[in-house]
Amino acid sequence: MPKTNVTNFLANVDGTSWLHRLDPRTKLAVLVFFSIVPLFFTDWRFILVYIALSLPLWLSSRIDFRPMIGPLTGTGFFLLIIFLLTALQGMDAVTSPSAGASFTWYYRVGPIAVTSHSFNRAIFLAMRLAVPMTIGLLMVSTTDPTYLAKGMRKLRMPATVTFMILSALRFIPIVTEQLFNILDAMTIRGVGHSLIKRTKLLVLPLFITSLRRTRTMGYACEAKGFGANRWNEFYEAFQLGTVDIAVIATTAVLTALSLFARFGLGLGTVADSWVR
Repeated sequence: MPKTNVTNFLANVDGTSWLHRLDPRTKLAVLVFFSIVPLFFTDWRFILVYIALSLPLWLSSRIDFRPMIGPLTGTGFFLLIIFLLTALQGMDAVTSPSAGASFTWYYRVGPIAVTSHSFNRAIFLAMRLAVPMTIGLLMVSTTDPTYLAKGMRKLRMPATVTFMILSALRFIPIVTEQLFNILDAMTIRGVGHSLIKRTKLLVLPLFITSLRRTRTMGYACEAKGFGANRWNEFYEAFQLGTVDIAVIATTAVLTALSLFARFGLGLGTVADSWVR
């Protein structure tokens, strides 16, 4: 992950597309839709529908994808780990000989095996997680974290929860940047390229600097009276515009259609569910 992808992660916040101008509460509604509604379906073809619905948001946001390479790579790596852990199942996962006979056995080494069932289940779970993770990444990269926190407070979300989310959005890029600074310092001092040695020399400084920043943040919260719980007044008003109302209405219609298809028509399920 190049260092520039970390420091410029929020480089798209000041964009001018319609997605950037949406009210943060509208963006939260879109995020909730893509995070919850796909969970009702166990057929991978329906998950593809929600992935297709998310593509226009990405294409019309007019963001610069170069700063997004790092976060997208991290998301892809996480989904790959989920896929591998799900696809590589133990022999004890096959509950009966008849069930094992119905699978296509792709690979088997000792107690570990890859079957058609585990492979399809791994693809389904990775696709299901990809929808909310990518949409969440899009919303975060096109919204100032402060505005996102204010939108949460407008929705009556507890101040402690809002503060934790805002701190994570601010803190993770800072810690990652500090990680690269430590790696640069190690390179300047002639530390070898041994992964084990560099990891041993990296963990302690990164841990200490993270604790220092956490303590500084705690002092800042106390100085500003965080415990008073007065995050309800803002100098900048938030109003839903025409585009916001249209997006919320579209989201509501899509939610209703999805629920009707799932529970009214019984669509979106498979006989042998991948989620078992």
